Amino acid sequence: MAVTKIWPVRDTLKRVVDYAANPEKTTSDDLHQVLEYAGSDGKTHNEKSCLVTGINCSASTAYEEMSAIKKHFGKQGGNVAYHCYQSFKPGEVTPELCHQLGLELADRLWGDRYQVLVATHLDREHLHNHFIVNSVSLIDGKKFNDDYQAYRMLREASDQICQEYGLSIVENPRGKTSRALYFAEKNGEMTKYSLMREAIDKAISMSTTEKMFRAVLRKEGYVISTDPGRKYPTIRSLNSQKSTRLYRLGEDYEPQRIMERMNQNGIDAYARYNTYRRQQRSRPYTRIRVKAGHKPRHKIGGLRGLYYRYLYLLGYRPKRTGYRPLSPELREDLRKCEEYSRQAVFLGKHCINTDGDLKQFTERTNEGITSITKERNKIYNKIRRCKDPETMQSLCSRRDEMTMALKILRGDLRTTEEIRERSEHIRENVAIERRMHRNEINRGDRDER
Repeated sequence: MAVTKIWPVRDTLKRVVDYAANPEKTTSDDLHQVLEYAGSDGKTHNEKSCLVTGINCSASTAYEEMSAIKKHFGKQGGNVAYHCYQSFKPGEVTPELCHQLGLELADRLWGDRYQVLVATHLDREHLHNHFIVNSVSLIDGKKFNDDYQAYRMLREASDQICQEYGLSIVENPRGKTSRALYFAEKNGEMTKYSLMREAIDKAISMSTTEKMFRAVLRKEGYVISTDPGRKYPTIRSLNSQKSTRLYRLGEDYEPQRIMERMNQNGIDAYARYNTYRRQQRSRPYTRIRVKAGHKPRHKIGGLRGLYYRYLYLLGYRPKRTGYRPLSPELREDLRKCEEYSRQAVFLGKHCINTDGDLKQFTERTNEGITSITKERNKIYNKIRRCKDPETMQSLCSRRDEMTMALKILRGDLRTTEEIRERSEHIRENVAIERRMHRNEINRGDRDER
C-alpha cells in the first residue's frame, strides 16, 4: 500500500535537495558497515549504496544542474521545485524494491520533461521515497503545473505500479491534505479531525446503544449520518453543512467498528453517561445582577472588542477564567490562541478600533514603505559610487537602519491583512458559540422545570 503526496517548494532548492539526499536517512545499518569498510580504501558513498538516484541529472550535482536549467530559461522565481513522496506499509517492501518502485514512478510521470532526484529514506519503519522535481522543464522551459490533475496522476501511477508488483493499494484514498493540517496532526495539535475523534471516543466510552451514542455526540456538537442513500457514512458539526467521511478519521471510526467498541462496554458506561448528563445540566455561565446606581464599565467595541470577546470565548483571557468553548469551531481555533492574542495587542497598540481605522493604518504603512524604499535606493546608488571608507561605513549603517524599518512596516502590513481576513471568520464563530449557549440555557431551563 503506497500513500502519495505532492506540494510546492517556495524557499530554496538547495535545502530540499540536501534533505532528500541526507545520508543519515538514505543509508541502512547494513550499508553503513559496508561503507565504513569501503571508506578504509579511500572510497566514498555512491548513489546505489545510499539509494539516491538522479533522473536527467546526477545525484551528486542535482542542485547545480537544476539551477542551470532555471538560469538558462530565465525562470528562477516562483516555486523552485516540487516535493513528492511515496510511502509504503511497514514490512511490505525491501529498501531496494522501494527505490526501484520510486524510479519507475518518477520515470513514468516526469522522466521525459523534468529533472528529478529520487531518494529512498530508511530512517522510519515505513520505507518511503522522496522526489524533488525541478519546476522548470529541461525541454522547453515550461513550468510544472501542480493542480489536482497532477496529484491524481501521481496517485494513479503509484497504484498501477503497486498492482504490477502484487502490492496492496489504498482502497479509500483520503485526497490531498493541506500541509498546515498535516503538521498540526503530526504535532498533536487540535484540528477538526482530532476533535471529531475525541468526540466519538467520548461518546463511545459512555454508550451501550446507538441512541445514547448519538445523544452524547450531539451534545459535543456533532451529528453522524448513516443514510443508506449516501455512499459513505459522514460526520459534521451542528453548525456546518460540510460533512467529513468517517473513513478519513481512521479504521476505528467507521460505523461497524464504532458498534463493536460500544458492545465491549460494561455497566460502568451507564454511570459515566448519567454523570455526563448531570454535568451538562449546569448552565455555561451565571447571569449577574447589577445593583442600582452602579456605574457601568467602559465597553470596548469594534475590532478590539471582537478580538477580546473571542479570546474570552476561547478561554485564553483572562487567564483564570473557567470558560471552555462549546462549539467544535472554537475548540479547533484553540491552537491559534497565541496568534489571536498577538493581533489583539497590535490593535490596542495602534488604537485600531474599526475597519476604517484598519484601512487608514494600512494606507499609512504602504506610504511609509514606499518612502523608505525610495530613500534606501538612493543610498544604494551612493554606496556604489562611494570611494571613502568612512563615508561607506556611514552609508551602510544608514542602509541597515532603513532595512530594519522596512522589515517592521512589512510585518505590520502582514498583520493588518491577517486581521482583515480573519475578522469575518471570528464574527461567524462568535455567533455560533452564542447559539450553542442559548441552546444550553434553554435546555437547562426545561430540565429544571
